[in-house]
Amino acid sequence: MQNELLLEFFSEEIPARFQRKAIADAQNVFTKILQDYGAEFDAVETYVSPRRIAIRVSGLKPQTKDLHEEKRGPRLSAPESAIRGFLKSNGKEKSELVERDGYYFLNVETKGVSIPDLIPEMIEDFIANMPWQKSMRWYIEEERSLSAFWVRPMRSILCIFDGKVIETYIKSVGLTTCGHTFGHRFLAPGSFLVSDFKDYVEKLEKNRVILDFFKKRELIDRELTQRAAAMGLIPSADPDLLDEVTGLVEFPFIHIGTIEEQFMKLPSVVLSTSMRVHQKYFTMIYPGSVIAPFFETVLNVPETKVMSEGLERVLRARLSDAAFFFKEDTDATLEAFAQRLSNVVFHEKLGSMAQKVDRMMSIADSKDEHRTIALCKADLMSQMVGEFPELQGVMGEIYAAVQEEEPAVCKAIREHYKPLGANDSLPETQTGARVAFFDKLDTLVGFLGIGIYPTGSKDPFALRRAALCIVRLLCDFDGDVLTGEKLSWYIETLVTAYSDQGVALEPETIECVEKFIIERLKVYMSDKLDINVDVVEATISSFDTLDFDYKVAVAKAKRLADLSGKAEFSVLKEAYKRACGVIGDAEVSSEAVNALVFKDDNMLKLQEAIVALGADASKFSHFIDAAQALLTACDNVLINDPSPEIRIRNLQLLKAFTNLVEENIGKL
Repeated sequence: MQNELLLEFFSEEIPARFQRKAIADAQNVFTKILQDYGAEFDAVETYVSPRRIAIRVSGLKPQTKDLHEEKRGPRLSAPESAIRGFLKSNGKEKSELVERDGYYFLNVETKGVSIPDLIPEMIEDFIANMPWQKSMRWYIEEERSLSAFWVRPMRSILCIFDGKVIETYIKSVGLTTCGHTFGHRFLAPGSFLVSDFKDYVEKLEKNRVILDFFKKRELIDRELTQRAAAMGLIPSADPDLLDEVTGLVEFPFIHIGTIEEQFMKLPSVVLSTSMRVHQKYFTMIYPGSVIAPFFETVLNVPETKVMSEGLERVLRARLSDAAFFFKEDTDATLEAFAQRLSNVVFHEKLGSMAQKVDRMMSIADSKDEHRTIALCKADLMSQMVGEFPELQGVMGEIYAAVQEEEPAVCKAIREHYKPLGANDSLPETQTGARVAFFDKLDTLVGFLGIGIYPTGSKDPFALRRAALCIVRLLCDFDGDVLTGEKLSWYIETLVTAYSDQGVALEPETIECVEKFIIERLKVYMSDKLDINVDVVEATISSFDTLDFDYKVAVAKAKRLADLSGKAEFSVLKEAYKRACGVIGDAEVSSEAVNALVFKDDNMLKLQEAIVALGADASKFSHFIDAAQALLTACDNVLINDPSPEIRIRNLQLLKAFTNLVEENIGKL
């Protein structure tokens, strides 16, 4: 295809978990490279499969655009040596200099460069700048040195521009670009030539390679669903596992296997987790959400009898382990596990997990809360959670039910880890929500209290997430997580609990924790609720202390956001901005507005409107009346009057307006 560049970086297997991100990363990196070189093109498409990254640039003009640039040189009074240096660096003569505004200028024209001449540099730049979560180097015999970093050892680079193979040596990986690629590792391992992207995709599919990650993912999803439906079953919804298996195979083949009856007695979550984590198997369920004794898996080659037997044999071994863990765990009690939490370090400066549980106890106030807290971390000591850490809380609920704890306690043990983030569901029960709040708040108080804060993008202890989860519990939970107490009371009680355990926190810990949570509240309102940042700031600043009702704050912000959408709000905004601009840095004292004396009718009307606003700031119409009066006054009155006495009175009236806006706008 004309004006098309096709590149393929062929390597050993790219880890499945890297592939989806690599699609976007490759597109961003190569697009920037093209732009930096001044290339003119229509679009960049990127594709990633287990052994290759492919890049297609369509509409790529064969030469970069000519650049016309005016460069400013030395001053006219500069030494001759400086002028000569400027001319030499740009390859120009003194006669080409232009004098303007006390400086020398040069008009520099840079002719475009042929794209084939730039391709080697582009490839080197792409290899150097492609970000990988993990990468490696390998030895290049010809160079007698190590290669550049890449996700896995690179084996070939395909390079075709305008239907012609571009052969060039890429020193960083010790490879010469070529016009061929390879098919499926096992089903069609040979090489074949390609002419353009269309030919490339078609020949790959003939050789059992689906290049497009999303096309392959859709095919796998459809095949899983159809094969299950033929048995009257449904494959479990698991987008992450679907992404992973998509990245494991070049061409998918679906296999359905059987789970032995003896393992069907295990809790369904244990079955599905063991199959998903260890074997990448999909659970199959009946329409009533009951797990079926079958599984689906995605293979890279067609199944054989030996392979089918092997898949079920490996699963049998994994599920036997899970059954053993479950029996061992249920032969003990959660209380026994909880007694061992003193051996688990929460943080070296903050004590053990058992001490964390004790601190949480200090802010609990019901029987169910105390029982939930006593058992909520116990499953961390179970063999099942040791094998599958993602089941913490889930196994606690199951084991609590086995030992016949109250249903509310069982559920709260699982729920106390919720929410896991901005989009996770909230606890359904009051006890679960309260214990979740205790757990996350204790973490914040401890880490912030010893001076450990997130820095930049680094947040190794997920403190921002903990604060955001607290915000969601305070704002979104259908109930009162604080049960009448102030947030500061809980923080203060936890600070005391830490002190009683011999952990001294910073004196300003209470205020620091409150401010940290409020910062997450601002993020939550602006990002999750899509409320303008200015509205969020106005709402938060309208509260006198850090200790306010978070649900009320959100309601006020939403109300103010609604008001800000009205046409009249622009009048208020303009008036406030105008008043602040006129006041500037002047120090204006606060005086009783109705005590000020004015002769000008415009100022009298403004005074009247501000007095009305001060008497009842709950009406939006009063703000608009005052704003319109202020704009009229500013248009018709010299606020900064030559007379100091008049000027001060005028500014005091404007200051009264800005004060009322700042104090009350968030309370509407």
